Amino acid sequence: MDAFYIARQPIVDRNNRIFGYEILFRGNRPGDDVDGGTVMTATAINNLINVIGVENVIGQHRGIVKITPLFLKRKLIEALPKERLIFAFFEEDIEDPSLIEAIEAYREKGYTFAINDLHDVETIRKPHILDLIDYIKIDHEALDEETIEKIIRRAKEHGIQTVCSKIETRSAHQTMYEMGCDFFQGYFFKEPELLEEYPIHAETGGILLLWNLIRNNASTDELVEAFEREHTITLQLLRFINSPFFSLRQTVTSIRHLIALLGRNQLSQWLLVMLFAKETQKEGGNHPLVLMVINRTELMVGLLKLIEPDVSKSEEETAYLVGMLSLVHLIFHRPPREILHHLHVSEEIEKALFEAQGLYGRLLNMVRIIENNDIEKLNKIVMKYHLSPEAINRLSLEAMKKVNAFDEALKEMKA
Repeated sequence: MDAFYIARQPIVDRNNRIFGYEILFRGNRPGDDVDGGTVMTATAINNLINVIGVENVIGQHRGIVKITPLFLKRKLIEALPKERLIFAFFEEDIEDPSLIEAIEAYREKGYTFAINDLHDVETIRKPHILDLIDYIKIDHEALDEETIEKIIRRAKEHGIQTVCSKIETRSAHQTMYEMGCDFFQGYFFKEPELLEEYPIHAETGGILLLWNLIRNNASTDELVEAFEREHTITLQLLRFINSPFFSLRQTVTSIRHLIALLGRNQLSQWLLVMLFAKETQKEGGNHPLVLMVINRTELMVGLLKLIEPDVSKSEEETAYLVGMLSLVHLIFHRPPREILHHLHVSEEIEKALFEAQGLYGRLLNMVRIIENNDIEKLNKIVMKYHLSPEAINRLSLEAMKKVNAFDEALKEMKA
């Protein structure tokens, strides 16, 4: 089987909830970017269905995959689940009459289509084009705001939803939101603009206090008393831990029971995860940031195990913590060092986060490369540590599964 890398990028709705994922296939060389040729080949389909599994990649959401006329002519589309996937064709391929004919036929069979990264408003003024699609993807970086506004307005007139891609900043997200875009894709939540400082809420402060008590080796009796004073947090944490995501064999009934069952380090980890979940829900629900936290921590620990198979439990926990803390400032809209001051982390962790020093700093850099699916840098990692694209894909897939499970747990907790 040909070597390949798979990745996915979240697409969120106007309430910051995950709508779906764009599925990205790339070969193991930088020049093998899928945008340049037949996007979904027979090999890619086999990988997605038989090796990886569609459910493992997109969970309960929709998936967007890019296609070419050849993909339809060879009827490769029929191997993929039409209920779960949106097939995006390229703007320049609309000139191919056989593509139009094939799309019309498959739409009658229940398939869903989109135009990928529309650039020219005139494209959607052509006869019948708007009858072929349910979504238009707009390349935010390639177009001026006037053109984007025209596309969104025309799409709305015909009941077509728009996806603005390459949203890299909060300001870009806000602009596209105000224009009426339906969905957003990009890394805008990774580059916040610190326009103002938000107060740390009392409940958030309580979680930080409990976290610090655990990390500073407070006695079990002290911890139980502290949790009893924060009864709202305790009830929420117990509900959180008892959710299907954790698959515990017995129901946890008290904090003392929880400490005995999970241990202090795991309890402290899930306190911070709960903190992310609560803070992001204040901004409108299932924000992808909390899911990104799960993905990053899973990649940090998994990559550490790949590189150093004999790693200790303590080193795994530090890798997990570094992954989580690399994102914690985003939920507070404050500088990272200020937030870490409240958490009293070690110098080793600070150097990993801010100077990319030491084992954990290198791991964090590698994880960011995996997240961004940077083929050239990924290949350097593979060669340096004697890994393989298959190993990286297995790691990414396990992280995706964990994220999907956590996503479902969050939904059940809010139900």
